[in-house]
Amino acid sequence: MITIPSHKLEGFATTPGPLLPELFASDTRPLEPALKADGNYVPDSRKIPFSRYFSAEFAELEMEHVWKKSWQAVAREEDFPEIGDRKSYDVGKLSYIIIRSGPESYKALQNACLHRGTRLCHGFAGGEAIKCPFHGWEWNLDGSLKEIPSRWDFPDVQNDAYRLPEAKIGTWGGWIFINPDHEAGPLEEALGVLPDHFGPRESAERYTAVGFRKKVRGNWKQVQEAFFEAYHTIATHSQIMSYNGDTQTKYDVWDDGKSQVSRLITPSAIPSGHLGEEASGLRAAEDAMTTFALPFPGIERCSIDPDQDGRAQVAEWRRQTLGSMFGIDYSACSDSYMLDATQYFMFPNFWPWWGEGLPLAYQFMPHGDNPDECVMEVRLTLPIPAAGPRPKSAELVDIDFDTPIASVPEMGIMATIFDQDFTNSPMVQMGLQSTLDPHFEATFGLYQESRILAFHDMIDRKISQGQASK
Repeated sequence: MITIPSHKLEGFATTPGPLLPELFASDTRPLEPALKADGNYVPDSRKIPFSRYFSAEFAELEMEHVWKKSWQAVAREEDFPEIGDRKSYDVGKLSYIIIRSGPESYKALQNACLHRGTRLCHGFAGGEAIKCPFHGWEWNLDGSLKEIPSRWDFPDVQNDAYRLPEAKIGTWGGWIFINPDHEAGPLEEALGVLPDHFGPRESAERYTAVGFRKKVRGNWKQVQEAFFEAYHTIATHSQIMSYNGDTQTKYDVWDDGKSQVSRLITPSAIPSGHLGEEASGLRAAEDAMTTFALPFPGIERCSIDPDQDGRAQVAEWRRQTLGSMFGIDYSACSDSYMLDATQYFMFPNFWPWWGEGLPLAYQFMPHGDNPDECVMEVRLTLPIPAAGPRPKSAELVDIDFDTPIASVPEMGIMATIFDQDFTNSPMVQMGLQSTLDPHFEATFGLYQESRILAFHDMIDRKISQGQASK
């Protein structure tokens, strides 16, 4: 590993848009422990072959040593309100039935009939048994064989031998994870620092208010990597620079050899350092408040006192408005908790966001066996109100390759931001394959793109370990 000079670790800032440590020092509340934590891993500088993003051979290595050997987020528990509720989880050509098999239990069963291979589950379904649509073979919710029409004609079929094969399964923070590798360590090892950084309110005590499942023309790594960094804000999302501190973003990676978790914290309600000393702190506060108000039509906004800390005023407005909406006491929560984009990543595909600044969650998966395509799932989660019934979880809207996220109006301003990212993705994928030199390599920034470098370190480690064990 290398040591990055401290000035590179800080990003750059201006008087109206200070660095994150300065913002933390002036926070009106004590910082949560997660915000005080620093990463323990600094990746080496390296280049990545363009071919890694479109090579069918490399995609096969990933499928064998990453997707078949890693704990991966597949759903939330709220997606299965009734026993027997189930959905298919597809990653590449692999497919599993994620099913609520009991009051507090889940299974991840092979999504293929043991008779002649028919897919057993497409999308969401329910019921007391899993029935093949081709010949009617049935399995119980725990994967045991239940019924075969004309059973007399299959004397060699023994019930114990015809259980649906299953993957390892575990839960954390309201999320369901699977690992196809039965020799894998427990989920707790793969979660790394997440349980220490997230309390129950940040994950389990939430529900999906809106979400989508989007097919994207781009390799799963390439598309995912745009979300590792705020560096692209100046060119791709310039409309948010008045209130988004992209240049002040803090990046951390935690890697203990068994797990890799990384994080970025982008401060809100302050201007980007790219705007210089002429940027307005007052406008940053007002634009941030306008953006935070968009999902809640009719919400009352406060007037920003130009002689006081605008960021602190927006944070207090958030405490009062969200507290009133959900019946939750936010009085002890830091300004950063209420405002900032604090985004975590757990290898290989899980992106939970922390706090109320931007309460999103992502998952990325390869689409079939085409290395030029992937699927991204996005959820906007809200706190479960302290009083009244639990809100119903929204179903994810399926969005095809060429349909914009703007087709889901409930996503609000985030639809525009995602559409900007998805406009880039196919251009990147085409560009990766149109170089004159087939051995061309991608270059990454040492700090702002450090999470990407660490991500590829983990991919290489997984492949090397898998090949060495054969």
